Amino acid sequence: MRLALRVLGWLMLVLTGWVLGNALRVVAVERFTPEQAAPGSGRWIAAHDVRLHVVERGAAQAPVVVLAAGTGAWAGTWISNVDSIVESGWRVVAVDLPPFGFSQRPADRNYSRRAQAQRLLAAIRSLGQGPVVLLGHSYGGGPAAEAAMIEPALVRHLVLVDAAIGLRAVDAPPCERDGGDAGAQRGARTLRTALVANTGTRPLLTAFWLEQFVARREVVTEERAAIYRVPFRVQDTSAALGDWAWQFAAGCEPALSSTAADFAGLKMPLTLLWGDLDTVTPPEQARAIAAAAPVSRLIVLGGVGHIPQIEDPALFNRRLIDVLDTLR
Repeated sequence: MRLALRVLGWLMLVLTGWVLGNALRVVAVERFTPEQAAPGSGRWIAAHDVRLHVVERGAAQAPVVVLAAGTGAWAGTWISNVDSIVESGWRVVAVDLPPFGFSQRPADRNYSRRAQAQRLLAAIRSLGQGPVVLLGHSYGGGPAAEAAMIEPALVRHLVLVDAAIGLRAVDAPPCERDGGDAGAQRGARTLRTALVANTGTRPLLTAFWLEQFVARREVVTEERAAIYRVPFRVQDTSAALGDWAWQFAAGCEPALSSTAADFAGLKMPLTLLWGDLDTVTPPEQARAIAAAAPVSRLIVLGGVGHIPQIEDPALFNRRLIDVLDTLR
């Protein structure tokens, strides 16, 4: 009994040290403005209710591909793909969807699919170059699809890469999120922030989390993980990620692209690039979306999982450029 109590005491001590250590780390690390923390290769544009951080490459008058990254990713995580797209004659505009990367976080903490879509649309309008090819990966696929449905005149071709789309069943009843007691909400936010600080934004765990999304774990090198960690220096990152995770997990919002069936009304051609080993958003979801969309093409990428652009960049770039070449 004494041994058990002693072990329990040591475990509690270690856990307390872990939590307190992370709290101190957050204070010490998450202290820079986006402008101070960003690498310097991008710029900020006014977009709907925030200032979006974008990184642009390619000739100013070239046709535009807008990239919307997934969970935890930002413009810099396309590092293995941008050069190939630019060399094929396109201008790349990679967008940080908040709360990821260096974009401003919305004051009302609204990370709904529709709000993110409005931010993408505002960014596209600011480019002033007519309809664009809009590509959304994983979480970014929802806002990309929503944007294409809200204002189809701005999107000439939609590309979804292992997109997180079919979150709700077709016959699911309407839902409303209860705002609850303000004091309880503040307490819940404090707990969410602590949880994210001890897991999601802890640098030692970045590689672990990345490995959960790929089939080829050998691609998760320290250099790759370091790219994903760059935005961790931005003020209140753990708190913002907690806000986003709570809203995303609730899955309760009126969206035009909530189910595969919603794609029946898509006004532009759709290409789906999908890893055949994806267990996060399995290929069955891609087939359902492709079957519903009026004009669609499903390209299955062999030997990769949920993040094909880092698992096999050469394959991903080749297949994407093949699609882009047909649009000239």
